[in-house]
Amino acid sequence: MNASNPVADSIRHSITKNGFPEKVVRLPFKPVYDSCKKNGTALAAVLDLLKADNILGAMEGDYIVFRSPEKAAEAVQAKKSAGTEESGSGDSSWWSKISGLGDLSSMAKEAMAKLTPEQLAEIKQRVENMSDEEKQNILKMMSQFTNPSKEK
Repeated sequence: MNASNPVADSIRHSITKNGFPEKVVRLPFKPVYDSCKKNGTALAAVLDLLKADNILGAMEGDYIVFRSPEKAAEAVQAKKSAGTEESGSGDSSWWSKISGLGDLSSMAKEAMAKLTPEQLAEIKQRVENMSDEEKQNILKMMSQFTNPSKEK
């Protein structure tokens, strides 16, 4: 263990109690951040202290996930292999990634059919109130959907 810091010591204790280093341990961000603030230390400094002890902390959503270097390497490898499986078909366009959603056109028609007359009137009113620039932006976005190979 390197330099002592009450927040780092508390994190070491918590993650060890929860199975670290054999397990990946998540701690909620807010209590850790509040503890850093209360003790007048920066979260980055605490994470650096822990890193020196081979405890790698990374933000993931509302949590700080702590991994050993081995577990971190496994996570990176898993992400790489998942990425190659997705792009293994040779077509890595956004369209191939959402192809599992079914026929989007029929889904849109079905959703429109379920709208009440009041909801349809509201949509019509919103479109009428849009500026020409907003309308052009929507048309541009729709053209990108219909022709995904076009970039900005």
